[in-house]
Amino acid sequence: MASLTDRLRGIVGGAVPRLSPELMPPGEATPVATDTAVARSASLREPAMARAAEVLGGQVVAARTGAIITVDRHYASSDRYGRVTIGDIVDTLLDLHDARALLARAWPPSASGPGRAGCPGASVVEPTLPRDRQSRREPDSRFPTPDSREPSGLWFLDLETTGLAGGAGTQAFLVGCACVSRDGVSVRQFLLPGYEHERALLAEVGDWAAERGAIVTFNGKSFDVPLIETRYLFHRVPFPLEGVPHVDMLHPARRLWRARGTLDGSGEASCSLGTLERLLAGVHRVGDVPGFEIPSRYFQFVRDGDARPLEAVLEHNRLDLVSLALVMARALTLVDRGPGAARDAYECLGLARLYDRAGTLEEAEAAYVRAVEMLLRVGRDPEATGEALRRLAYCRRRSGRTHEAAAAWQQLADLPRCPAGLRREAREALAIFHEHRAHDLAAARAHAERLLVEQPSGRRRDEAEHRLRRIERKMGRARSLASLWPEREP
Repeated sequence: MASLTDRLRGIVGGAVPRLSPELMPPGEATPVATDTAVARSASLREPAMARAAEVLGGQVVAARTGAIITVDRHYASSDRYGRVTIGDIVDTLLDLHDARALLARAWPPSASGPGRAGCPGASVVEPTLPRDRQSRREPDSRFPTPDSREPSGLWFLDLETTGLAGGAGTQAFLVGCACVSRDGVSVRQFLLPGYEHERALLAEVGDWAAERGAIVTFNGKSFDVPLIETRYLFHRVPFPLEGVPHVDMLHPARRLWRARGTLDGSGEASCSLGTLERLLAGVHRVGDVPGFEIPSRYFQFVRDGDARPLEAVLEHNRLDLVSLALVMARALTLVDRGPGAARDAYECLGLARLYDRAGTLEEAEAAYVRAVEMLLRVGRDPEATGEALRRLAYCRRRSGRTHEAAAAWQQLADLPRCPAGLRREAREALAIFHEHRAHDLAAARAHAERLLVEQPSGRRRDEAEHRLRRIERKMGRARSLASLWPEREP
């Protein structure tokens, strides 16, 4: 059954109804039939919009399709953000190109829009944009000249919406966008003053995004980008981000910092932006609006025009954008400097898993070894230590060093308080190694017998019994051959 987004894409492919040219003023392009009515509505609310823009520190942008409020903020390089400065964040994003390439190998930037094919390797895929927009992207802003205002070729996106369910009933009433330069982080927010002005908001966001490069979000692949794409399709307007590379930092964040939740009791919330900004930079928001309150504040603003409750919402959105840049900068710093830059064993283990995913086995092995050393020194988390040894063994095996992999498996099997599942996996790997690689049938049988003791029933016990019988048959044949050709006396 086709999804709502797929059906909307089919509708967009059809003809869009337009006003007769005779009804339009000379020299003006023909708008969609609803534009005139929306423009009248915008003019009627102009005083209320001006008051709201003044409260929020922004300005009203009027267009033929409606009017919106834009708010610009700039965070200078000298400004502090917790324990770091904005300059530290932007310098990392601008300078660590090799780290960005490795991150792209681990999570290839997908292309936003209908053709969401992954981008192979670390290269950035040229976006497929409508013809009328391709000329506007020259020179290509994703490969900018040194004097470009956004030399990173990245921009950050975060939405505030009327709900979390998605679908046609959910609208993005605030679109927050940020770009970085040597001067700092510049944020532009597009606020929807009323539902009838959504076409104007989408047009302004599209024009702004057309001058930028790859998108960076936090859970944007699952929520932000599909939601805003649905709004473009709903209005039968081409999606301006189609084909633009998209990096979702939620996945590297989970790989690097999910285990940190076991230290502070935050569990899965350890991968939220709020938790990560505290862990990585010591940022503590004061007076921040809870996420569940955001839709109701916007609904109230639409009803009475009082924009004061939205001040905290816009600040929340701005801090999310800066924190997103912080998370990406910290990930790039770890990738660039290696395990020596890890603050604890869990971050080191996460970095090793990131290297592993990117296919850089040498760096992954060094990080796994470092993580094991740090975990053994602490000695409080045998589960994490066992997982690090398990991944180290697989990493060495993929490099073709089976004997060194067996040493890691043996260390895992001997680990005190090792989880039963990891110990059984280590015993099985050791039995296979000694039987087929080292040709030490006695050691292979010893591990197979231990497997039978540790696996009382189930499929794995049947496999262990089968392995033990095979090893004993091999040992029996070896004894028979030895009796036929006994060693001669010298």
